[in-house]
This record gives sequence, structure tokens and C-alpha cells, in this order.
Amino acid sequence: MENSRGREREYVVLLEDYELAGERVAVSLNSSRCELGKTTQAGEFRQWFKYNLSLQPLGDDGEIQWFQTPTTSLNVTLRPQYPSLEKQTEHGVTDNWTPPFGSGTELITQTTWAEDDEEIQTRALELVQGALGYEADELDIQNDSRRFWKQEVHHRVSDEQADEVVHVLRQSSELLARHEAKIEETSVYSDGEWQIVKLRTDGWEQLGFPILRGQTIQIKLYLPDAPAEYLEYPMDQPKVKVSLEGRPKGGDAYHADRWEQINHVLEQVLCSHLRWPDVGTEHILQDDMSEGPHADLLQWDHPEGRRAWLRNHYDSLLPELYAEARKADTTAVYDILHSVKRRGAATYDQIAQDVRLTKRQVTGHVARLCGDDECPGILKRITSSATVVSFSARFWEDDAHEALDQCYPDDEAADRQERVESRLLKRTLGMTPADQERRNALEPAEYAQLQKAIDRATGQAGDNDRDGLEDSAGDPDELESEADDASPGGNASSSPETWDLFADVGLSPDELAVALEQQVLAEDRIKVRTDPYPALAD
Repeated sequence: MENSRGREREYVVLLEDYELAGERVAVSLNSSRCELGKTTQAGEFRQWFKYNLSLQPLGDDGEIQWFQTPTTSLNVTLRPQYPSLEKQTEHGVTDNWTPPFGSGTELITQTTWAEDDEEIQTRALELVQGALGYEADELDIQNDSRRFWKQEVHHRVSDEQADEVVHVLRQSSELLARHEAKIEETSVYSDGEWQIVKLRTDGWEQLGFPILRGQTIQIKLYLPDAPAEYLEYPMDQPKVKVSLEGRPKGGDAYHADRWEQINHVLEQVLCSHLRWPDVGTEHILQDDMSEGPHADLLQWDHPEGRRAWLRNHYDSLLPELYAEARKADTTAVYDILHSVKRRGAATYDQIAQDVRLTKRQVTGHVARLCGDDECPGILKRITSSATVVSFSARFWEDDAHEALDQCYPDDEAADRQERVESRLLKRTLGMTPADQERRNALEPAEYAQLQKAIDRATGQAGDNDRDGLEDSAGDPDELESEADDASPGGNASSSPETWDLFADVGLSPDELAVALEQQVLAEDRIKVRTDPYPALAD
């Protein structure tokens, strides 16, 4: 059988029925060469072996599921530790190697969902006894060797809280960057929701958390990757996890005596990132490994200086927002910001639909409003399967919304709609709402020219056509010339009628409504199939 690296490895089934945490599993054994060994008289270094005990889940029929993992996983590696052995390194073989914790056998344990270090030790010793028949005496265990470098805590939260948690995580990332902490951030946004948001740093003390020097801690929010039909409530709900990421830089693993202390540090990071977005007990869900709202209440030192840091960080952006929103030559930036305000987070297409600008125009404005890595701007782009635009921090949104309201205090929905209609008409036919005479002069025969312009405005034309749209579409002579060609008195035979499905035209329902209301489209040139819909046929 191949292992995870694609190498052939032989597995021996030692136990076909073993129980761990109430789950029936099988126990397998495999071996591999380790870095320890001895040099033969011929000068050849021969490696010794290490042995790996692992658990495989059983199917309903009792068959071993080799490529799956049980709910509670457990792997125990046994490796020799004798002073007479030599160690192979990247620099060669050393014969002065000394076991760090004395002679014996090293047990390296990997497991999930353990309450404390004692439970991990018990699981490992019971597995060794059950599979190999060796009963270890706890007095034989070298206490100083009881060390760990991986630990995690989690809570599962309701769907409606996920976006709030995401914004708080991203705020923490921004603040840590402001304090010049080293961070790694990964975000995945797909199908209208967050899939994964990860933040790794060794600088959590910058936000007021207990200092673990040189220790990387990761906080992650994610949804399961499995399709919905394979998930059962509440396992398909967002999960927020905080984990210890390996050994501290330049230091040894933590001794087991510090398990409770380190666990409390992780819980402080987790609970603070749930309190900041106002996740309450009513939003915490129970799952197979967490009691959720029924768990014991936890008290921790909650960092209180964070809001002051955030306000100091973003207050400087208010003057910039006023300047952008009140540009003398255009209200487009104000309308873009208002679209993001209304939606909370919006794609380029959604913003373009709201303000009736081309997607390229929206992209240009947003790029400027986002600033750069060294100086975050008013907006922020979040890129995964689709680019989503939002205000650069949720904490700052209330101030930004208030500032927008003050820019044009008398602005109402009707005013924004008028601006939208004006942009649509200008983009399609070079018109403004005041051009009543030109609108009334349009005849149904001019539909071909109108359709061409609307195609350009809604993205059906090429970039070169869109670049020159305002100049060419606004030329009355050109409009009249093309209209004559398509009019009943012209050469209609050279321009046969063309009918397309509405979905293929590239015109949105809102744009169609505006075109009809402003009479740039004639009602008698639009047909709706009614026979499949009795309510319409009546």
C-alpha cells in the first residue's frame, strides 16, 4: 500500500477491533528507517527502524477504511534511544550523539480531541499494551521527556456570525501589521460566503495577549469542504480554531506541566476574537467534541486597548473619505462608496450595476481608494474566486457611513436613481435626462442602433468600442445617419430583423426598465412568451 508520500509501505493489522473514545477501529503497524543506526566494520552506515502504530476506522461491514481517519485519531511512533547508536544528519554521521532523555524507547504521540496531557499519555500507553502486549510502568517514564508542541481549542458558531468574525480577524491582522509583527494571512471567499480565513503570527502580545516569545499561534475560521448533502447540523457550521503551531523559534517544546497554562492562552485568543464581534453564548453550537453553550464559563484577561488602537489607525482616513466623496467633477466615487455601504461587501459587477459605470471604471476608482500595503485606504479588496470590495475595517464602518451621510445630507434614493439613469442614458446614446426632444424623436426602427449602444454599455462590446463610447454615441449626425439606414424608407432589406433571448442580450432587468421608462426602447419591440405562464396570459 502507498503512504501519503506515494511510497510503497507494508501495513500489518495487529488488532481488528479496538475501541478509542467509543469508536471501533483497527490497529495497524508499519516500519520505516530512522536517522539512528550503526556503522558496520566495512564503514557502511546502517539505519535502525522506527515503528508506527496507527488507527483505521471500520466500515458498517467491518472492513478497514484505509484511506479515512477516525473521529479521534491516534498515531504512536516508537524509536530507539541508546547512547551506542550514531545519528545521520545532513552533515554526515556523528558518533557522539547522546539521547536527550537517557536510554530507552521514545514514544511520539499524535492524537486529536484530548482534554489534557495525561489523556494523551494514557492513550499512547494503552495502545502499546493492547497492540504489542507491553505494559509500561509509569515510574519508568522520564518526566522531563513529557513535552508537547501542538495544541488547539475551538468553538463552532452560527452562520450569521461568520462575517463578523471574519472582519475582526482581518482587523487583528491590520493592527499586527501596524505594530510591525510578522504575520501570514490567508482568505478564501467563494459562492457568496467565507470558506477559510487564517492568521498566523508570533506577535500576539502586541494586541495585549500573554507573551509566548517565539511561539507562532494560528487562528482560523473555516467551513467544511464537504458538499452540503454529506453534512449534518451543526457540523456544517463555521468553526473558529486557535492552535499552537510547532515548537517555539530557537527553543524546546513545552513541558507537559505547562499544558494548562498554554491552553488558557489559546482560549484567551479564541474568546477575545468571539467577544469583539459580539458572539454570545446563544451563537455557540455544540458538536461531537465541544459542549458549546453548555461548557463551563471561562474567565480571562480580555485586551481592552484594541479599540483605541483601531480608532487611531483609521481616524486619519476620514479627511480622505470626505475629499473623495465630494469631488467637484463627479459624484461617481460617492455612489461607489454608497454601494459598498449599502451592501457591506460587493463585487465589481454589483457596484457597476448599482452606479451604472463600466466595470473597468469601477475597478480604477476602487484601486485608488484601496491605498497600498504600506498605507491602507478607505476600501479593501478581498480576492479569491471573485474580488469582493468592503470598507477596510469593520470597526471603522460606522464612522465611514456617518461621513458619507454628511457629504450630501439631502441625498435621497430618488436622487441616486436619477444619477444612475443619467449615466445609463449617457453611456447608451450620449443623452442626459434633459434631452427630452431627442428621446421623443427616437422611432422603433432605430432599435438596431440602440441595441448596439446598450451592448457596449453592458459589456458586450470590446474594450476599444467602450473606450470611445461617449464620443461616438453622443454624435447626433452619426445617430441620424444610422437611423436612416434602418428606417422603413431606407434599405431595410439589407438589415434583416434579429431576435435574441433576453438572457443573451446582456441587458439587466433594471436597465431594461429604465430604457422603457425613458422611452429609449419602444414597447412594441418587446415580446414576452406567456403560454407557459397562465397568470401572464390572462
